[in-house]
Amino acid sequence: MLGIPSLWILLFFVVAFLYSAVGHGGASGYLALMSIWHLAPEHMKPVALILNLVVSGIAFIQFYRQGHFLWRLFLPIAALSIPMAYLGGFTPLKDDVYQLGLGVFLVISVVLLNVNLRGGISFKNDDEQRVLADDASQLSREYLLAAAILGGGIGYVSGLLGIGGGILLSPVLLLLGWTQQKQTAAMGAAFIFVNSMSGLVGFVQQHPLWESPAEKMSGIADAAITGGSVLGIYWLSVSMIVGVLIMPVVMGGVVGSWYGSKKFSHRGMKGILSVVLLIAAIKLLLR
Repeated sequence: MLGIPSLWILLFFVVAFLYSAVGHGGASGYLALMSIWHLAPEHMKPVALILNLVVSGIAFIQFYRQGHFLWRLFLPIAALSIPMAYLGGFTPLKDDVYQLGLGVFLVISVVLLNVNLRGGISFKNDDEQRVLADDASQLSREYLLAAAILGGGIGYVSGLLGIGGGILLSPVLLLLGWTQQKQTAAMGAAFIFVNSMSGLVGFVQQHPLWESPAEKMSGIADAAITGGSVLGIYWLSVSMIVGVLIMPVVMGGVVGSWYGSKKFSHRGMKGILSVVLLIAAIKLLLR
């Protein structure tokens, strides 16, 4: 893993930058790159969740500092999403089912990235097309219940596929008129963070961090290989991948979220992301 070409390091930086600029963690982009990169499917999910967790946390801090976060709206959405993301992360999937589901999700992501929220499909900048909904108390109890159910559904898919769910939540918030673009970014970043954390915890329940008795007995995870670490071989591999990618992703997240929270422009970003996601989706669906 230490021999990853510089081009891939740059691509992960670019994906982190583009996604964090709109308050997303970038999991769908990371998964797309890892798919094109031919990374083993069993490593893709935890790597994406960990990177997602870091970038969404950075993005949330930036947008929160600018005063774009709505607690009253976030809490009902997160109420069901957190346990459902854990359940999704805990749910085992066969590699072929996972790849098919991820491919379908990436296609949906492309559509959602490029939907003009007034009813058409467009790559145009829609930053100023929404009306500010600055007080979530305007929402009725029925809408808050719907928000909780919606959060639960997206949360489960998030944990299942190793994503944060922001790319699914954000268009819905805008379509309902509950938030404007920067508020959507702040809400999406927080939603992605809690879902990624919950999904990762659920995933760890299925794949314990420590050496299994079988590994110890077989000598596969002995000190000569692990350097004395109590981590199992699987998580050592994941750690190596994350270790190589974490710095470019953090740098992309910091720069992108700063730019997004202060400048913010969608122009050109959607097209770049869409090409990456479509390539990966086609690759996954044609396997």
